[in-house]
Amino acid sequence: MPVLTALDVLAIQSFVFGTNRLRDAITGSSLVEWATDADGALRRARSRLLQAAGGNAWLQFDRIEDARAFTTAYTRALLNEAPGLETVVVHRPYEAGQLARALLAVQIEIAREKLERFPSVPLAGLGVNALCRYTRLPATGVNELGEPVSTRIQQFALHESQAVERWRAFLPVKGSTELDFPVLNDDLGRTAGDTSVYGIVHVDGNGVGRRIDEWLRSCIRDSDPDDGVRDQFREWSNDLKRRGRRTMEAVVARVERGRKQDRIEGAYAELGFDLAVDPKTGSRMLPIRPVLIGGDDLTFLCDGRIALDLAAAALDSFTSEAVPHLGPLSACAGVAIVKSHAPFYRAYDLAERLCASAKRCRVEQRDSGNWIDWHIGAVPAGHGLSEVREQQYTHDGRKLTCRPYRMGPHAGVTESWRWLSDTVLGVKGFRSPHWKGSRNKIKELRRVIREGPSAVERTVATWPRELELPGDLPGSGFFDGIRTPLLDAAELLDLYLPLADSKSDATDGVMSK
Repeated sequence: MPVLTALDVLAIQSFVFGTNRLRDAITGSSLVEWATDADGALRRARSRLLQAAGGNAWLQFDRIEDARAFTTAYTRALLNEAPGLETVVVHRPYEAGQLARALLAVQIEIAREKLERFPSVPLAGLGVNALCRYTRLPATGVNELGEPVSTRIQQFALHESQAVERWRAFLPVKGSTELDFPVLNDDLGRTAGDTSVYGIVHVDGNGVGRRIDEWLRSCIRDSDPDDGVRDQFREWSNDLKRRGRRTMEAVVARVERGRKQDRIEGAYAELGFDLAVDPKTGSRMLPIRPVLIGGDDLTFLCDGRIALDLAAAALDSFTSEAVPHLGPLSACAGVAIVKSHAPFYRAYDLAERLCASAKRCRVEQRDSGNWIDWHIGAVPAGHGLSEVREQQYTHDGRKLTCRPYRMGPHAGVTESWRWLSDTVLGVKGFRSPHWKGSRNKIKELRRVIREGPSAVERTVATWPRELELPGDLPGSGFFDGIRTPLLDAAELLDLYLPLADSKSDATDGVMSK
């Protein structure tokens, strides 16, 4: 009887962001891809591979004994090459002609196994009195600097050069030594004596699992043969895999379009910044670092000033075309903008929570488009995002933020991200000559917002007529008297840099070359 075997790699985020070194995140993400790659940990079962992407893999075997033998060899390879990376494996025997039912059932089984499994609690460190300098795990050796390091860091060091080279495939010009991606934190988002923040952007497709279930049920209902199910499965999963890579390439290309020699110019010269230069090779470091590319989600790090612009570009690219057999997709993005040496893991966790916040709001609003949410600064340990929003952005029952934002088709859709970005923060909004010469008024506005709509209206009435609120906002600055985007705009004014795009319309406050 044929057997369907499903693999699901667990705790990817803690494995990739387990230390606060960018080079470890680069290598960790490469090892995650290796774990479910036909040329990596699955190479011995390449002929049995149905599909693999995003930390998941599905294989077919003729007998359960073959499936178990593969699992033994596979988990041993993970233990040796990627210590600390865990996986759940499920075997599902099925009758010929019932592949679609097996695929549907195995999704339920693997979800149950993840919930019911006993967490790995290794008894590590007996007799060891030194901890790893980076992971705080028991040290098993020393690195080239004489620092005590764990087995995981030793394995990362062995795979580092290969991982760095793998990501270079996303550079705008293949094989060029003029540009490179950073491997050091300080080359990612830092300007000496000025802005020193980086952004983690997490993009995730909406309802992909539901679409897959619907497709499988349609295959069962139509009694599709195994070969047909297999072909369709590979078709849509390969499309999702290519889509993730294409989106990352589009984001990197947008950064390149905003570059002029050794500087990122963007829309507003005052927010431009110089690129870091590798002292060894002389390569200019693009202010972006791809980290994770899954089936329907991706993550990258970048300079905090361009994080929101790149998140919007990623959403546009990811959802540009329908997926075969699954239909059109939408996606949400979470953007955490934090100080340069803030812990990677906590920043990623915040980005993931922001993405989830955007998804919840999208469902509540019954909207079918893309949404984005962001937060500037770290969230204190033990605090939830909603708790921070309640403390910092709520006063007397009024919301001092409109986050999350729907993307919106164009800048004319009020309360959308494009409206906030291109109209409120554009050259006809707070970046107009009148507002540029009245920055103290924006500071005053930030204070008055907390006093409510009436206070905003009274204050603005005393200012020169040309300082009217931008973006067709009511005179009070509040929609329905309960929510306002003014604080969102004020916080982003000196931090948000849209990148140059030759296809943009300068009349809407978006830059053009």
